[in-house]
Amino acid sequence: MTAAELMLQLQTLPPDTKIVVRGYEDGYNDIINLRPVKIKLISDAPWYEGAFKDSTDTDAIDAVDLFGVKTPANTANTPLRPPIPEKS
Repeated sequence: MTAAELMLQLQTLPPDTKIVVRGYEDGYNDIINLRPVKIKLISDAPWYEGAFKDSTDTDAIDAVDLFGVKTPANTANTPLRPPIPEKS
């Protein structure tokens, strides 16, 4: 999904709709960071791993990781670790 495709989907929702990511084994977590990443498709990745992996290869794809973790309700909007700085 591209940013444009995501924005189109989000525009169909009420503005106060909570957006979450899946938890590690079950449930959902708050998104606390949008982290820029470089990834590469791994066509033979095991079923239990993601289809993309971090990559420093020259043909790596620029992407954004919607990073979420379980947080106490009163700190849901406080990043637990700083976002990865964008490369200049």
